[in-house]
Amino acid sequence: MRKIVKKLFNDDAWVSKHFEELVDRYPGKFLVVVNEEPFIGSDARLLFKKARAKYPNVTPTCMPIPRKKDFISIL
Repeated sequence: MRKIVKKLFNDDAWVSKHFEELVDRYPGKFLVVVNEEPFIGSDARLLFKKARAKYPNVTPTCMPIPRKKDFISIL
């Protein structure tokens, strides 16, 4: 169980570290991260399948990558 939690923490940390770059380079796309390896594209299901095929025993971290204008509308 600790390994799973550590991997999820590492993936969350990876997303935090690369968040600005993701927003700049891939706005409006989807992100799936497993073992700090990103899968980025337009089809979240396909990305999830690819990630699970490569890492069948790990639950991927998934999220849409926001656009800069999404932050303005939050305010």
